[in-house]
Amino acid sequence: MTTISQLVAEASAEIEAVNASKTGGMGTWFLREMWYFAAASADVKHGKILNKQMLGEPILIGRDANGKVFAMKDICPHQAVPLSSGHFDGKEISCCFHGWTFNTSGVCTGIPSLVDDQEFPVCKIKTKSYVCREVRDTIWIYFGDKTEDLPDVPEAPGLGEMYCYQTTVRLLLPIHIDYAALALIDPAHVPYIHKSWWWRSARNLKVKNKRYVPEGSGWTMVKHHPSPHSIFQFANDKIETEISFRLPGCRREYLTFGGRTIISGISTLTPIDETTTELNHTTYWTVPGTSFITPFVHYFVNEFLGQDRDVALLQEKGLKHKPKLIPTIKDAGTPGAWYLLCKKEWADAHRDGRAFENPIPDTILRWRS
Repeated sequence: MTTISQLVAEASAEIEAVNASKTGGMGTWFLREMWYFAAASADVKHGKILNKQMLGEPILIGRDANGKVFAMKDICPHQAVPLSSGHFDGKEISCCFHGWTFNTSGVCTGIPSLVDDQEFPVCKIKTKSYVCREVRDTIWIYFGDKTEDLPDVPEAPGLGEMYCYQTTVRLLLPIHIDYAALALIDPAHVPYIHKSWWWRSARNLKVKNKRYVPEGSGWTMVKHHPSPHSIFQFANDKIETEISFRLPGCRREYLTFGGRTIISGISTLTPIDETTTELNHTTYWTVPGTSFITPFVHYFVNEFLGQDRDVALLQEKGLKHKPKLIPTIKDAGTPGAWYLLCKKEWADAHRDGRAFENPIPDTILRWRS
């Protein structure tokens, strides 16, 4: 059986190779055959489009007149003008340069400059389209070659068919997705970075013992009671929480009160390019008649994650010098090693045409935070 020490050694070797590479940082490759968070549903209105950059690619995201979302490469195959600069009538997009029109599948439907007796295979002209899904008021895009038997779209856990309210906070981090992921799953930074009156501080460090089990493309910290000194201490014996992580960068958590989910959330990392990552956190809550707290939830989540963004800005200054790093101090740093191992295994499995084999052991980790 592979031990934690061996796992850390393997991940450290991987980091050594990255540090020695000419590209620097954590590498420049992004995982494929995966879903990436694109936008909150509320950001894409009926008959509207928006443009984004994801995994270094220009993407046009839209919602047709019937309410169905779609995504395509935001480049006109004629003269490379962004299609998002043109007009969308709810059915077709017309390029602002020469008026070429494309349907929501990226297929050309018309070239105005052609006269009636000029035959031309217009429908063979295409801009790449992407599989797009909408789940729990969030929009996801699949980056990969497969079009069938796709994995499930990630979503916030513990909600089932429960009615809930939700709000999404979006922040930009000036770091590669790998550094953002290491921070997202790092339990040791919380009392130092998240300094708020309603959160625990470094003065209250306690020893944590948590069990982790392999699941999906990552792991789950099994359900447990929150720390006695957390903001839930008033009802700690009735509240349980479960935290999980899945590739490419999805941290999920939900809390139950008396066995019923009251809060659920999913934090997602979407690489814009090699140096910038978009962090989106969608919070759901199920207490009836509480839609009025939406701006308060949005404020507190934005305040909390803003502290992560602030430290990422500081981290950016050091990363410019391409230092040799040691991110795998156990046991608090072990999830970071797991992330790198899972990422490597996913890429290897895709390259070899085989199923992903989760490398994470059933483990109890101990740390102070």
